[in-house]
Amino acid sequence: MKKIIIIYLILLVQLIAQEEQSNTKQNPLLSLQTITVTIGGDFILTGSFTAYKSQRLDHFITTIYTQAQQRALQSLNTIETISQVKKNLERYPLRNITLKHSDGSVQKIDLLKFRLLGDFIHNPYLQNDDVIIFPINDDERNFVEVLGAVNKPLKFQFVDGDKLSDAILFAGGLNKAYDNIEKAEISRLDKSGEKENKIIVNIKDDFELQRGDRIRILSDESHKLSFKVLVIGEVKFPGYVYVKRSGSTLKEIIESVGGVKENADLSRAEVIRDFNSVEMLRKLNLEEMYINKDQNVSQEYKIKMEQLKESLKLARMNNLLEEDTLFFNIDNQLRVLKAESLVDFSKINDPDSEAGNFLVKDGDLILIPDKFDYVYVFGQVSKAGYVKYSQGKDYKYYIDKAGGKGEVARDDEEIVIVKGKEMKWITKEKDKIEIEPGDYIYVPKEIPRSFWYHFSKVTAVISVVGSVATLVLLLKQFTK
Repeated sequence: MKKIIIIYLILLVQLIAQEEQSNTKQNPLLSLQTITVTIGGDFILTGSFTAYKSQRLDHFITTIYTQAQQRALQSLNTIETISQVKKNLERYPLRNITLKHSDGSVQKIDLLKFRLLGDFIHNPYLQNDDVIIFPINDDERNFVEVLGAVNKPLKFQFVDGDKLSDAILFAGGLNKAYDNIEKAEISRLDKSGEKENKIIVNIKDDFELQRGDRIRILSDESHKLSFKVLVIGEVKFPGYVYVKRSGSTLKEIIESVGGVKENADLSRAEVIRDFNSVEMLRKLNLEEMYINKDQNVSQEYKIKMEQLKESLKLARMNNLLEEDTLFFNIDNQLRVLKAESLVDFSKINDPDSEAGNFLVKDGDLILIPDKFDYVYVFGQVSKAGYVKYSQGKDYKYYIDKAGGKGEVARDDEEIVIVKGKEMKWITKEKDKIEIEPGDYIYVPKEIPRSFWYHFSKVTAVISVVGSVATLVLLLKQFTK
């Protein structure tokens, strides 16, 4: 008879609970009934707070956290400080949370599992006088780390009883892009941190973990990656082009973008690769400018600093004489700033040429500028600047277009033609040199000399001659 009464009471309690839940759904006013919940332990804010009878633990915690975070951040001014404070506040533990009810019963809550699996056993409704206690979050010692063939490598809070399947769950599951994912390597350090024990386990065995385990999910390496190059400039379809892991030929790349336009200047086209840190910054800057066309992106300061660093590294232990240093610095600066592949784009359609078979690899950037039909005239001319190129005209034509020579310009024999492609300086037989787009014409200045300048030079010569004469007389005296 007593057993029947006990069973009846259990059924009655269940019916009352079901009825209460049903009434809550049918009558929204019941869901607005307030209760008191206390938060303790390692959380952003502790104490007793008002909650609703229909509120689940995760929603309640998130609400309290958001309100406390807003109050903590509202008095901060700098982005760096706000970012650092937010990072510190977000470190509250999501696992091994203790939920104590007023009737003495206790639940262990794992909000991380709830957020990943949606299992409401880890996110119950709150009751009046509930106490939520957060454990200390020691992510330097109480952790498990997982990487390798998973979707989201991470370090997470360890809880007694964790298994390999939990680590894989928290890391977003196995990454299907990898092949033959069957084993995991568990790396365990002893208390001194000096001895390592590596354990190879089968993933299906669901190995039990320990605090501080470092897990690497093993697999065959996958090369199905997004290998691509960026082509910008005077081509029909600029943008990214996918390539093989080993790269694709320059000819194939240009064909993929529909070929070059009529106004493309292949003589100044280049392949930009990460030859050094400066070239890497230059490539990133060009790529960012292409992607964010409406933004003013500049890496000038970083490029200058990297350029200086590259130069100092190479110059630190050199054995050059002082008079050689200037020319070395010039050549080295050009090396740093212009470390491009020597590719002649005009020959890319020749199947037997090096240019056509040049391999363009993942991350490279191809820059094809438009034709530059100007010649730059500078130095002692009336109006230095760019002059429109005119085929067949000599250097004198461009000087006249720039307003002619100035009063202190040197004679024509001293005028320099600088070829734009090779940067070769030409002073002799200039009448035979064909001026091309991109060339430079420099008219040097005849520096005015005062009487005292010439007097000092003559004085110096006389002094040297006098010294030599004195030396000759002395030698004659000693040889008598």
